[in-house]
Amino acid sequence: MGRNKPETNYGRLAYRYFGGIVEKYLGSGFKDLQIQLSKANIRITAAEYLSLAVATSTIVFVFEMPLLALIMTVVFGNALVGFIFGLFGGIFTTIGIYFLFNIYPTIIVDERKKKIDDSLPFAILYLATISGSGTPIVAMFKTIAKFKEYGEISKECSRIVEEVELMGSNITDALETAAKRTPSEKFKEILWGMKSTITVGGDLKAYLHEKAQSSMNDYRRRLSQFTQQLSMFIEMYITVVVVGSIFFMILTTIMGGIGGDGAGFISIAQVAMVLIGLPFASFAFIVLIKGMAPSSD
Repeated sequence: MGRNKPETNYGRLAYRYFGGIVEKYLGSGFKDLQIQLSKANIRITAAEYLSLAVATSTIVFVFEMPLLALIMTVVFGNALVGFIFGLFGGIFTTIGIYFLFNIYPTIIVDERKKKIDDSLPFAILYLATISGSGTPIVAMFKTIAKFKEYGEISKECSRIVEEVELMGSNITDALETAAKRTPSEKFKEILWGMKSTITVGGDLKAYLHEKAQSSMNDYRRRLSQFTQQLSMFIEMYITVVVVGSIFFMILTTIMGGIGGDGAGFISIAQVAMVLIGLPFASFAFIVLIKGMAPSSD
C-alpha cells in the first residue's frame, strides 16, 4: 500500500513509533478502514490513522492512570484501592478512546453523505445549466468547486479537477474514482451515469437535465415528508415535555403537601426538572429535528 506522510508532526511521530506494531497486529482491518477514510475525506492511510489511535490511547493511559490513582487514594485513604481504580479507569478510558477513533470515520461519512444529498439537487441543476453552453466537463467541475455553498460536493468536484489537471488522469477515470470514493449513493449514481454518457458519446446535457429534475422532485418529497414529521414532533414536544412537566410539577406539589416529610426531596426533584430535565429534553428535540431537516447548504 502506498503511503503519504501524515500532515502533522504528531502524526509522523505516531506512525514512526507505533506504525510497525499496527501493521503487524492490526493489519487485517486495513482494507475496510481505508475505504471509510477515503469516503470521510481523511487523506491518510489506515496504518497512519490507527497509529494515531494507538498513540493517543497510550498517552492518555500514561497520564490518566497515575493521576486517577492519586485522586482515588486521597478520596478513599487507601493506596491499593486508589491503584486499582486508577488502573481500571485508565484501561477503560484507553479502550474508549481507541473505540472512538474507530467509529469517527463512520460518523464523518454519515455527515458527508447527508450534506451531499442535501446539496445535490442544486449542484446538478447548476451543472445541467452550464452544460448547455458547451463548457468542457473539467471546467464545469472547476466552476462547481469554486462555489463553497455546495459544501461537500464542491470538495468532491475539486478533487476531480485535481486528478485531471495535476495527476494527469482522464475525466472518465476521475469520475470513476470519485464514484467509488463518495459516501452518497445518489451522487455515485450520477457520476457513473456521466462516465457512461461520456464514454458512449451520449447527450450529457440531456442526462444532467433529467437527473436535475428527478433530484429536485426527490428534494420536494423530502421537504414534504419533513413538514409532516415536524408537525408530529411538535405535538409530541408539547404533550410530553411541556404538558408532562406541568403535570409533574402539580403532582409533586400535591404529594409534598400531603406527606410533609419528603418536601425537601420533592423540591430538589422540581428544581432538577426545571434546570436539567427541560433544557435537556429541548436540546434533544432540537438536535433530532436539525438532523432530520433537509438543507441546501
